[in-house]
Amino acid sequence: MFNTKKLPGFILAFGATALWASFYIVSRFVFGENAEDIDPIFFSFLRFLMAAIFAIALTIHQKKTYQLFHAVKNDFRMFLFLGLIGIVGEGILVFWSLKYTTATRSSLFANTSPIFTVIIALFALKEKLNLRKLTGMLLGFGGVLIAISSKSKGDLFLSSTSVIGDLLALGSGICWAGYTVWGIRVSKKYGSILSTTVVILSGTIMLFFIVILAKCPVRWDLSLNLWLATIYMGVFVNGLAYICWYAALKYLNAGEVGAFGYISLILTVIMSSILLHEKFSFLFFIAIFGVLAGVYLMMEKRSINSAKCE
Repeated sequence: MFNTKKLPGFILAFGATALWASFYIVSRFVFGENAEDIDPIFFSFLRFLMAAIFAIALTIHQKKTYQLFHAVKNDFRMFLFLGLIGIVGEGILVFWSLKYTTATRSSLFANTSPIFTVIIALFALKEKLNLRKLTGMLLGFGGVLIAISSKSKGDLFLSSTSVIGDLLALGSGICWAGYTVWGIRVSKKYGSILSTTVVILSGTIMLFFIVILAKCPVRWDLSLNLWLATIYMGVFVNGLAYICWYAALKYLNAGEVGAFGYISLILTVIMSSILLHEKFSFLFFIAIFGVLAGVYLMMEKRSINSAKCE
């Protein structure tokens, strides 16, 4: 019988997942309607700037300013590294991928992160690779290869997809896997929300300097739609979604919350089909099954799912 006490947890977890899935749809509209006007690096800086402002406001509201400075002082190098791979690397690559590939394909490759999480943990944390994980790894990689080889008919803005976009999204999944593995210690030490706040701040600062040093096209005269998209992705996708995700853990166990990570790709498929008129081949659906089955096998039932929070 359904436990009504868990209902708030399910609503919160689903809300976070829906927000992360919407990131791919909104980004496709951004690139589809303004393909030549938007620099991926500068736009990534803008959306994380919005997220940083939201995170700072939350920290002040929770009266955790001292804890924030304490975390930065004690683990400055680690937070800098996590910001580099979790914000700069993952943030730019996944957003940039949506310039060349569809929302669903980007979401699929980005959500292979649990596969690479196990591989990185194997070397970095000396975790054992059992038969279940090995089978999942092979199944997941098989799905990735099928997805790359399968031809997509594109969507409302793309006549066909590019392997470059697929590989960029895959790269973002690898970055998130590294962020998951190396972020375990600081997350346990300072708490998930505070750690995420510091990582967002460090990543945003690095993005600012990258924009300056790389001489990226800086545009502040964005249209209203682009500013709304920036605020939405920064405040809701990179801010509110994280709060909902961790708040859900008050009502559900880690395994139950983690299971919602699989829903993100399914929601992206549905929204992309309806809003972006994306077309799918039968072979691509086989690839989706392979990746999801592989991820399921590689995840320990007692652990938190490390699927990309985007």
